[in-house]
Amino acid sequence: MIPAVRPIQLIAPALLLAMSTGACAPARPTQSVEDLERARFAAMTHQDMTALAGMLAPDLNYCHSNGVCESREQALATITSGRLRYKSIRVEKMQSRAEGDVEITNGTISIDVEENGQDLTLHLVYTGVYVVRDGRWQLTAWQSTRIQ
Repeated sequence: MIPAVRPIQLIAPALLLAMSTGACAPARPTQSVEDLERARFAAMTHQDMTALAGMLAPDLNYCHSNGVCESREQALATITSGRLRYKSIRVEKMQSRAEGDVEITNGTISIDVEENGQDLTLHLVYTGVYVVRDGRWQLTAWQSTRIQ
């Protein structure tokens, strides 16, 4: 004999309402990625390692225009050590677009930098990838290329 099937309570009404309004989805930070990108450039030029560390994801892959790629810890150590000192970063062009919970930035920047005691001016195109972690945007990937 097959037992009678009883209706199953699937979801409490409050939970159902929250799901239908998107309340369960992670909130997107209110700060725009373009504003964060500018703030990150400022933190790099001011060597504000506390601010910069909070902007970088733990799994960051940071590829410089010379082809050297670094982890988050390596990128922070490079700036802290003074081997690479960002004097100024000027945004010439920047745009961003959302792809789900990811923001992708592209742009052109000019950088005045001191590398191992040598002053350089670099013109770069770049791509940055930001993800939401702990309620804020964090840079998880960076790739830049020198242009003429």
